[in-house]
Amino acid sequence: MAAISDKGLLSASEEAEIDATFQRLADSHGYVSNLMQTLALAPRGLAAFAALGSYTQCASALTEQQRQIAIVIALRDVHYGWTHHAPLAAAAGVTEDQLERLREGRTPQDLPPAERALCEYAFEITAGRRVPPRVAEQMHAHFTPQQIVDIALLVAHHLSVAALAIGLDVQIETPDVLQFERDWQRNKLAG
Repeated sequence: MAAISDKGLLSASEEAEIDATFQRLADSHGYVSNLMQTLALAPRGLAAFAALGSYTQCASALTEQQRQIAIVIALRDVHYGWTHHAPLAAAAGVTEDQLERLREGRTPQDLPPAERALCEYAFEITAGRRVPPRVAEQMHAHFTPQQIVDIALLVAHHLSVAALAIGLDVQIETPDVLQFERDWQRNKLAG
């Protein structure tokens, strides 16, 4: 944060808030992404955005594979997001063929029924459409009301990630940072 404080852009209390948020991010994700570093220019916005991201990615009532499927659907057209999450989805068990179909906006038919329902639901949300009754019925057949809200929050949060990455022209991390992220995720999944 020295670069920001050297320019006098933030107060000492804002810098302390950023430091605390960055520490929470590092504890839950292993590092602080370029996107989050960019958002540090709005310290309270960063804290709120990071809190929602931490909940949806780490504390929601979903499996890691379900989380990553929802995330890649939301980020499928954004280089920054896809570069981060396609490898994480693969580490959670999503095959390359399934990833290709998800990126094309199609539900992989070889996924289990719950994950297929999740895909259809996430595609409706990302398209900004009302969820058709058949999709809602399938969601209720496979997920609790809390899980459905968790999926909606996860998709909405990552649509925000997509918009911010594009709108703020956030640069992708270096290959060594991306590898660190994949290793961190693999270790997290291994327990």
